[in-house]
Amino acid sequence: MSAFWNKDVKRIFWGLALTWIIGGVLINLAFFRYHERMRAEQYSAYAGILGEIRKAYPEAPEEEIIKSLTHTAPSKEGEDVLRQYGILKDGELYKGQSHERSMSMLCVNGIFLFAVLISLGILILFWKRRSQKLRELGSYVDRVSHGHYELELQKNLEDELSGLRNELYKLTVLYKEQAEAALAGKAALADSVANISHQLKTPLTSAVILTDNLLESPDMELKTRTKFLQEVSRQLVGMKWLVISMLKLSRLDAGVVELQNERVSLGEIAKEAMTNLEMMAQWKEICFETRLEDVTVNGDGKWLSEALQNIIKNAIEHSPQGGVIELECSENDVYAQISVRDHGEGISDLDQKHLFERFYRASKVENENVGIGLALAKEIVERQNGSITVDSGENGTCFYVRILKYQG
Repeated sequence: MSAFWNKDVKRIFWGLALTWIIGGVLINLAFFRYHERMRAEQYSAYAGILGEIRKAYPEAPEEEIIKSLTHTAPSKEGEDVLRQYGILKDGELYKGQSHERSMSMLCVNGIFLFAVLISLGILILFWKRRSQKLRELGSYVDRVSHGHYELELQKNLEDELSGLRNELYKLTVLYKEQAEAALAGKAALADSVANISHQLKTPLTSAVILTDNLLESPDMELKTRTKFLQEVSRQLVGMKWLVISMLKLSRLDAGVVELQNERVSLGEIAKEAMTNLEMMAQWKEICFETRLEDVTVNGDGKWLSEALQNIIKNAIEHSPQGGVIELECSENDVYAQISVRDHGEGISDLDQKHLFERFYRASKVENENVGIGLALAKEIVERQNGSITVDSGENGTCFYVRILKYQG
């Protein structure tokens, strides 16, 4: 009985009840009008018959004529006469209207009541079946929420509840994927924090030890002191680079960076990047050879400079002491390109496959080298409709940064 307390059931029931009441009233009114019309026609027929009899038999008593007209008992002689003149039983004018009318109205109302009961039964059966489907749908949603994501195709009928089942399935799977992505993001964040902590630990420990030696040895030789200070500075610069790179990469991941789209010169970007790395290059006595033509592209000059700076820094780290790094700009009808070539020991095929992964450390680099700069460079370039490729061998490594001229 709890279903009858449902607001939808009440609304449907009272709507049908009102329809039934109005229908019953209209049917009885129509039936009443029909019998009134039939009675009027019978009255006119009696009046006509009475007039014709009076004309044919003026001497006949009126009481006898009226009695004959209203006599309802069947007469075989009368039926034979009517049949002789073509007046059949289905066409007779009088049938005891009061009793017949009552029986007819009772029959019609009985049929109407039967139809009401049938419709009420159909409504109850429909609602029970619908309630069962809703319970099954609730059970289905409960199973999906507990990790059972099988779509029940055998129950996937062409009705609104099956459509709702499909939409709930899609929504639940979407939430599942979002939850898994959130967990993966948390795991990636935890891994990143662990990697950063690990990468900072070595240079920080080295800088602390060198600083302690400087404090504890006031009479240290000037040459040794200078060497220690240079090493401390190098370690601090490396840590600063790591933290800044991670912050920039996090901003890109979070989507809070709005890249500009303006006309910029690749040559000027390369010069700016080399200027920012000038001190690092001096430590290793690296010199730059450039062939920077006037090549322009649409993009964000600041972030392109950041990407190129990371690539040049990687080239400096892999170049031998006193080495040379070559930078060259070129263009064709499809893209503009800037290449950065070093003459180091090269990168193995295995390392090339993972070169742009975050925190990946190649097998031949020093422990303090952090695999974040190239990942940041790749992210920046690809967000500006470009690409980075690498070609490496025994004679060194060359990175190619290409920016499409026509951006859709």
